[in-house]
Amino acid sequence: MPLPMIKNTKILKVYDTAKTSFWFTPCLILSLTILSCISLLLIDLYAGLNSLNWLNFLYHADASITRDLLTTVASSVMTVVSITFSITIVALTNASSQFGPRLIRNFMEDSSTQVVLGIFISLFVYCLILVRTTDDFAGGAFLPGLTIAGAILMTMFGILLLIYFIHHVSLNLQSDSVIDNVYKELQDSINQIFKQQKEEEDTCSSRNKSQTQESTQTENNKQFNFKSHSCGYIQAINYSDLTDLMCKLDGHLNITVNPGDFVVNRMIVMKSDIENFSEEDKQTLHECFTLGPKRTPIQDPEFAVHQLVEIALRALSPGINDPYSAIACIDKLTATICDLTQKNFPEGITYDEEGVERVTYKTTSFETLANIAFDQIRQYSQSCLAVRLRQLEGLIRIAEQANYATHWSFVRHQKLMIEHGLEQQQLIDLDRKEVSIRLQALSKLLDNA
Repeated sequence: MPLPMIKNTKILKVYDTAKTSFWFTPCLILSLTILSCISLLLIDLYAGLNSLNWLNFLYHADASITRDLLTTVASSVMTVVSITFSITIVALTNASSQFGPRLIRNFMEDSSTQVVLGIFISLFVYCLILVRTTDDFAGGAFLPGLTIAGAILMTMFGILLLIYFIHHVSLNLQSDSVIDNVYKELQDSINQIFKQQKEEEDTCSSRNKSQTQESTQTENNKQFNFKSHSCGYIQAINYSDLTDLMCKLDGHLNITVNPGDFVVNRMIVMKSDIENFSEEDKQTLHECFTLGPKRTPIQDPEFAVHQLVEIALRALSPGINDPYSAIACIDKLTATICDLTQKNFPEGITYDEEGVERVTYKTTSFETLANIAFDQIRQYSQSCLAVRLRQLEGLIRIAEQANYATHWSFVRHQKLMIEHGLEQQQLIDLDRKEVSIRLQALSKLLDNA
């Protein structure tokens, strides 16, 4: 289910937790497999398929041999399950050491790994059920042939699945694949968040804007400050419920924190011009904030940007020393920023049905996302000229698509910072020429802005 279709932030958190777990999908597949096994057994018992001549090869077999075959398959599958888990753990360990512990989430979110684990475990349980069933029928002339055929087909499919899994893990451990997967998640996260905000803006555009301007709340001298009851990262905020509550109370609410921010106990997270709230209303307001021990991309477009930056910083560390991965991250970040130059960022205000401003909240901005993408990489690449040159090339691409003063301001600021850092280095003539070519091209674009 796409995240924008889910409005309740509590359900969003549960959905995100299940999506990034190794238990939900395997348990779901296991349940479906058990139901399928029971259904096939019932068909074998009551459908009378054993009387059909063209299915004789399924129903006239030796029970003991069949049971031995199923026992062998079950033990072999259990060995494959242990190997699969071992490969998965090795992949997670490698991802944590090379790309950063926060990238483990992306590997756990991989649906292919979850499905493979679920199918192998399901095949093992399926064979165990059949072993017990063939034992019951061993004294008679009847065997659940259709169900046994299902076990054989699942075993053959499992062999192909094991080959696919090894190939899939080998691809996923390559740095270019990891970077591209994070980039796609960043694109999806940004598109989902902007889509939600566009829907809210379209709803607001149908209201009486003149009335909105006249009825905008002004801050009173006395405000009611809401303090956090716990500490953690804000994973999601239910703006819809907050707006409905403020509409019912005829007040205005100012949210001072953003999804992705870390809050501590007794930290002010909201301010309202309503001086008195009932305990029930206070509880409702606090329940609109979903906190957790880590950041998630549910409502936080900065999350995936930080992931790409982290990969680049680790690649630039002396222990890894992989500037090519850092350059790949810069290319993806540049592409993201170029896309952001074509988007209109939200104003951070929600309205009720009458067009009255009810909730004001912090939103991300172009400058914030762009500076996150460039600042730390620029600071950590003092000794890597190739990375600095690629950042200058990225700024040229961004400048070619810049539309607003904030875009030009960002490009100009980053150019000055990179130029200042390069002046502190002793460059040979050829390197200085490469730098000069890019700086001149960037300066020309800035002069024409």
